Amino acid sequence: MDKRPIGVIDSGIGGLTVVDSIQKILPNEDIIYFGDNINVPYGNRDEKEIYDLTMKMLKFLEKKDVKLVAIACNTISAISKEFEGNLSYPIIDIVEPTIEHIIKSGIGKIAIFGTEFTINKKVYEKKLKERSENIDIVSVKSRELAKLIDEGKFDSDETFECLKERIDAIKELGDIYNVVLACTHYPIVEDLFYKADSNLNYINPAIHEAVAIKHYLKDNDMLNTEGKGNISIYTTGDVEIYKKVFKKLNLKKTKKMKKVEL
Repeated sequence: MDKRPIGVIDSGIGGLTVVDSIQKILPNEDIIYFGDNINVPYGNRDEKEIYDLTMKMLKFLEKKDVKLVAIACNTISAISKEFEGNLSYPIIDIVEPTIEHIIKSGIGKIAIFGTEFTINKKVYEKKLKERSENIDIVSVKSRELAKLIDEGKFDSDETFECLKERIDAIKELGDIYNVVLACTHYPIVEDLFYKADSNLNYINPAIHEAVAIKHYLKDNDMLNTEGKGNISIYTTGDVEIYKKVFKKLNLKKTKKMKKVEL
């Protein structure tokens, strides 16, 4: 058994959807979350900026003696291999477990909806084609949606119209049922996606990452079976937005919310 906390990182509040899934699947695990809200969204930045900003978060968590870090961000996950060998703990990204789920489900046609960087990097497309040459993939990106959500505009007309326009664009690309919400911010407003079109199957990668974390911890005898499931929040931005998301996702009460500088 390993009572050390799990670290979770994201460019902002989106990774709390991963925290939500971890709390449901691994209720005894303590979590330390870092959101770099002052620099959100990462998806509009270049690769070097993303690497440098992410490494600061990872080094911060290393000092907190985490046993594993979940990259709760599709944009960062697109370059997750770059961090291997530079840290004292293992990393689980959000893309690989989602790819595994899609392949196992036998899905023949799928839409990837994410940030500019995730879509331009073609991280899902490349990995899916490596596993299944016949899978039909369409991709749609949004420059604004993650930022609107990170600003706490969960129910605004602006957020809904931005989201609906992109969903309509996906539907125009052909007969599509499965849509990957390839940005962890997006499931925070899952209700708006179903309002835009309730006939689509929205795949939430956060769930599959949490399952992968459970398997890794179990296989390596690192599960915490006695913990209370505390969560501590650190952010470079405003803690008030976290209170709003905690309420929206109905997360467990946090042990600490603190603004820090990297």
